[in-house]
Amino acid sequence: MLADFLLKYWKILVPIGVILAIGALFIPNIVISKIVEFTGFAILAVNAYVLGYKMAVAEAEKQIKAEMEKLAKQDIRYKFAQERVMKNLKK
Repeated sequence: MLADFLLKYWKILVPIGVILAIGALFIPNIVISKIVEFTGFAILAVNAYVLGYKMAVAEAEKQIKAEMEKLAKQDIRYKFAQERVMKNLKK
């Protein structure tokens, strides 16, 4: 649920994280500036993790599809397996 929210609004959350991380330099109170800075970097880190995971999953699906298509050309048994794999990847 959090990942879906982050994937939907990451273009808004990344600038907010940067503004918080950099804006903390201009807050004179040390404790509050550390809290704001930590919050900004936390937002950036979580966004980076979710976006990296999304890209890795997409790349893995692409590699699996390519490999199954190559095997399906060699043997008819792999053609049926390819159809099942593609159906399960879309879920």
